[in-house]
Amino acid sequence: GHNPSLPILADAGNGIRVFVPDIGMFIASLTIWLVCRNIVQKPVTEEAAQYNLEFENEELAAGEKADSEDALMDGDADGDGAEGELEESAKLKMFRRVASVASKLKEFIGNMITTAGKVVVTVLLGSSGMMLPSLTSAVYFFVFLGLCTWWSWCRTFDPLLFSCLCVLLAIFTAGHLIGLYLYQFQFFQEAVPPNDYYARLFGIKSVIQTDCSSTWKIVVNPELSWYHHANPILLLVMYYTLATLIRIWLQEPLVQDEKTKEEDRSLVCSSNQKTAERKRSLWYAAQYPTDERKLLSMTQDDYKPSDGLLVTVNGNPVDYHTIHPSLPLENGPAKTDLYSTPQYRWEPSEDSTEKKEEEEDEKEEFEEERIQEEKRSVKVHAMVSVFQFIMKQSYICALIAMMAWSITYHSWLTFVLLIWSCALWMIRNRRKYAMISSPFMVVYGNLLLVLQYIWSFELPEIKKVPGFLEKKEPGELASKILFTITFWLLLRQHLTEQKALQEKEALLSEVKIGSQENEEKDEDLQDIQVEGEPKEKEEEEEAQEEEQEDEDEDQDIMKVLGNLVVAMFIKYWIYVCGGMFFFVSFEGKIVMYKIIYMVLFLFCVALYQVHYEWWRKILKYFWMSVVIYTMLVLIFIYTYQFENFPGLWQNMTGLKKEKLEDLGLKQFTVAELFTRIFIPTSFLLVCILHLHYFHDRFLELTDLKSIPRKEDNTIYSHAKVNGRVYLIINRLAHPEGSLPDLAVMHLTGKKLAQLVDEKTDGSPGKAEKGELEGGSEEPEEGEDEEEESEEEEEMSDLRNKWHLVIDRLTVLFLKSLEHFHKLQVFTWWILELHIIKIVSSYIIWVSVKEVSLFNYVFLISWAFALPYAKLRRVASSICTVWTCVIIVCKMLYQLLTGDGENRMPNENQTNIPLQDLNKSLLYSAPIDPTEWVGLRKSSPLLVYLRNNLLMLAILAFEVTIYRHQEYYRGRNNLTAPVSKTIFHDITRMHLDDGLINCAKYFINYFFYKFGLETCFLMSVNVIGQRMDFYAMIHACWLIAVLYRRRRKAIAEVWPKYCCFLACIITFQYFICIGIPPAPCRGEGTPPLFKGADFNDNIIKWLYFPDFIVRPNPVFLVYDFMLLLCASLQRQIFEDENKAAVRIMAGDNVEICMNLDAASFSQHNPVPDFIHCRSYLDMSKVIIFSYLFWFVLTIIFITGTTRISIFCMGYLVACFYFLLFGGDLLLKPIKSILRYWDWLIAYNVFVITMKNILSIGACGYIGTLVKKSCWLIQAFSLACTVKGYTMPEDDSSCRLPSGEAGIIWDSICFAFLLLQRRVFMSYYFLHVVADIKASQILASRWVRQLI
Repeated sequence: GHNPSLPILADAGNGIRVFVPDIGMFIASLTIWLVCRNIVQKPVTEEAAQYNLEFENEELAAGEKADSEDALMDGDADGDGAEGELEESAKLKMFRRVASVASKLKEFIGNMITTAGKVVVTVLLGSSGMMLPSLTSAVYFFVFLGLCTWWSWCRTFDPLLFSCLCVLLAIFTAGHLIGLYLYQFQFFQEAVPPNDYYARLFGIKSVIQTDCSSTWKIVVNPELSWYHHANPILLLVMYYTLATLIRIWLQEPLVQDEKTKEEDRSLVCSSNQKTAERKRSLWYAAQYPTDERKLLSMTQDDYKPSDGLLVTVNGNPVDYHTIHPSLPLENGPAKTDLYSTPQYRWEPSEDSTEKKEEEEDEKEEFEEERIQEEKRSVKVHAMVSVFQFIMKQSYICALIAMMAWSITYHSWLTFVLLIWSCALWMIRNRRKYAMISSPFMVVYGNLLLVLQYIWSFELPEIKKVPGFLEKKEPGELASKILFTITFWLLLRQHLTEQKALQEKEALLSEVKIGSQENEEKDEDLQDIQVEGEPKEKEEEEEAQEEEQEDEDEDQDIMKVLGNLVVAMFIKYWIYVCGGMFFFVSFEGKIVMYKIIYMVLFLFCVALYQVHYEWWRKILKYFWMSVVIYTMLVLIFIYTYQFENFPGLWQNMTGLKKEKLEDLGLKQFTVAELFTRIFIPTSFLLVCILHLHYFHDRFLELTDLKSIPRKEDNTIYSHAKVNGRVYLIINRLAHPEGSLPDLAVMHLTGKKLAQLVDEKTDGSPGKAEKGELEGGSEEPEEGEDEEEESEEEEEMSDLRNKWHLVIDRLTVLFLKSLEHFHKLQVFTWWILELHIIKIVSSYIIWVSVKEVSLFNYVFLISWAFALPYAKLRRVASSICTVWTCVIIVCKMLYQLLTGDGENRMPNENQTNIPLQDLNKSLLYSAPIDPTEWVGLRKSSPLLVYLRNNLLMLAILAFEVTIYRHQEYYRGRNNLTAPVSKTIFHDITRMHLDDGLINCAKYFINYFFYKFGLETCFLMSVNVIGQRMDFYAMIHACWLIAVLYRRRRKAIAEVWPKYCCFLACIITFQYFICIGIPPAPCRGEGTPPLFKGADFNDNIIKWLYFPDFIVRPNPVFLVYDFMLLLCASLQRQIFEDENKAAVRIMAGDNVEICMNLDAASFSQHNPVPDFIHCRSYLDMSKVIIFSYLFWFVLTIIFITGTTRISIFCMGYLVACFYFLLFGGDLLLKPIKSILRYWDWLIAYNVFVITMKNILSIGACGYIGTLVKKSCWLIQAFSLACTVKGYTMPEDDSSCRLPSGEAGIIWDSICFAFLLLQRRVFMSYYFLHVVADIKASQILASRWVRQLI
């Protein structure tokens, strides 16, 4: 036969599952039975029996738990002292401890279930209802919706009705659980299959599949999801919660009701009864402020003494209303009012003195508790304030939830929420209208939940409604419930505020009516008052004033912090909006609607840079247009996701699907749709916040026509900043006093320390000590007062040390703020000085880095704007507008589907070898003609536009700097400095006043003094870096300028030189752009002349446009540096004619060349430095006395480092000056300069000749190596510029690459110019006079010897 035990033995896991529960129940039952039998049958003594009786009373009386435990503990203490019963008392003690722990645990769980029972039941109802949508679960879900909606309408449930509802739900849940359990049997599953219509309608699932042949096995249904398994667990938890809550309610109503009635009776009838309940009620009424009572009334139901089923006291305590029936609910008593005002007596009495003493005793009893709970009440008050603030802003959460709901779940029903929320966001007083529409939000949200719940039934008969309703999982239904919670909170907040407003209006009307009655009562009370009562009234008023001051300080701190945050948002929130423009435009693939976003942004920035006042006028309308456009984008993208809309758009517009995708209309997946909708939505919120909250204040802040004075400014006033800092610090560390405004006094460090020390010496502790010592004459209280004074002195010392630390940290913080402000002002000034150099340098660098026809406009603008200062403002505006045009064109070019027109010549129609022709741009690879214009396709578009966007940012920053400085000077009543210097207090008078002032002077005016020499050096640098045809032209201009010799003559020709530099850099950039590749059909580089031999090196040296060897645009950077220095020098030439500049910086007038040093030394305008009275004089001696010989050393090194014909001239000049240099220094300045200028002319001639000969060294070096090696060696010919093709090394003719170049010539040129300035300085006359005096003394000494 068949043995059913064998499969169980084979399946050990199921065998354990079958037998272990029975074994466990047997062991647990046996243990409990033995313990109970042992307790009942053991003989006990009288005391033990008493303890046992108390233990049983504790089990029976649930309302007297605390008293029973105290009695047990007292009995335990008595039992420890008993003799002869140690073993039994030990066992009873152990049992009592176990019972105590169990009772406390039971009490804790009971309190949790009782206080949060409604919330837990509601949450479980919602969870159980949405876990498995069905007809049975709909009961839980609709009860959940009803409870939440009822709560949102500020309605309360009658406790009896709620308890009845819980009983009915418990019965229904039990039946539901029984039905689910029975359905797991095979019989019921066969009777009603799981796929049956009614099984799916009622949500009956076969979680376990059983088999009568193998009953011990549990086979989980693999076709079910996780929520099918979680549904029975949730139902079981809900049933247990409901059963526990009902059991607690059934155990405690009578006791609680009787206890409440006794408390009410005791409070009303007797004023002498000092019960613990009364004390706690008094303390509660005194400690909980008005805001906390409001919070309790908002979050909980109103308490009624007749509600016997409720255990906790909800809302305000009964004691408070019983004691103060005349006061309104919102205005509770202050902390000190409770014990000092006669109004708080329970009943009138003839003996007022006794009642007064009783109240004083109560004050002493509760003083310690009040001090201990003070900090906790402060924290609770802060939490209440935060909670109230959050509840007041609940409309924001509701609006965000509406948008999130519509974005997350796409349908026409949620589209209503999107439009609704956008409309509310656009309204200025959105909070008011959000509150008004909150009932409709709740109704509509509940409707969506109900519809979604019905369509979530697992019934194929319920079809999907495209665009409206789809089947969703329980998780999505839960998220929708979370969104609806914000609607419920908003509605409750709306009704709560309405109720509070009505109560306030009623209170105001009662105050007006009852004001006369109160005056009459006050007059009557004044006649009845005893002698001690006026003092009490004064103390009460003082306490009220102190509390009012504390509240004002709290409000001041919050107001200060709030103003700081708001001021920061006003200034910088517009940058957040600008950043969101970039985020919206460049996130993902570029499409047309993103380009329009960028067009709007570029229009705003361009108008800001070009015309500031127009920008301020249209800024509001700009943000409004951005908001409207964003709403249209949201609507179009949202509606395009529906099934029928792509075909509708194609029929309406006639565009193909690809073109619509270029516009941004595309059907996305759920994740992509969330991103595409969320980003514009966030941008919409950011713009609306700026438009409604910060725009008007921002316009006031940026108004340059009505600039507020520094004293009236609420943001930048130093005194107000100091006051804010001290307010916060005082509240932090000085609750009893305030700090002196030390920073306003402008004290030094020593005075500050003295002031703080004096404050420490005159501390309250010492004052108290002196008063206590003065009162120590009384013999009875002397010792107590001394002890108290010592303790107070120690506390005051600790407090004073802490206050001293806070004082000094505060002063340091204010000083750091002051230094930071100075650093900020200095940084703005430095930027104002050099922003034009930064802007022009960056624009030229971008133009050179990306050579194209588009960038030609930038180079032309700044090439002529630098030398002509009046054109700089126009150049900035042109570059701003043109940059915006380029950005838009580059973005639009990304939308083109083609790759441009690619051209390849059919055959080689030139005489260029095929090897070289493959290097040509035309023949190496397919080309895009639009690259010549400046357009190309790039996948990271933001990287491609980075240079143009940075250029736009720098141009906007430039005009921001100018306007910021204008605003700053207008606010501080300042004028722009005459000289653009860093150290404004340093003038020409400080040049001879120490090394530091001398260094500051040259930091201010170095270019003013040596700008011309700097320009000459930059010209030589251009020649040395390029060594081509245009470098030769620069060398010719250098010779022409130096030929003028005199500074006045050079200043006359300098504007022409600047114009030449601007024209030549513009022409060279045009050559770099070259010929467009599209017209070139089968032609390489057409020769300039028929039969001319133009190799690559010659084309490079001539800087001709070519497709094989393109001109190097980096050379234009050196030309630009020369142009920038020349433009600054032109400004210097103009400033030299201004009297104010000459007074500050000194004049640049050259010394008279016919001066006699000996006769002029007494009238020299500069001080004599020969005797070295300071380090500055020693430096002057080194420069003016010995620089001449050092320059001769440089000339000697220049002539000996290389071997060529040119170097021989340097050696001849060096030996000549070494031979006749001493006598030359004693000649007139005119004679010295004649010889020195000839040396400079030779140096420039050598530089120019090396540049001219570079055509052979770079262009025809191969021919020279083969035929004219002597010429290479004689002139040291070698190409020093990279990029030229050099021949291979030939042993018969080595190239002097290490000896070529003009590096040493340039160094020699620099020192020659410096020595020329030394010769033309008044300081040099002191050197000449000293040499002459030395010669005279030497000759006299020789005569005496003879």
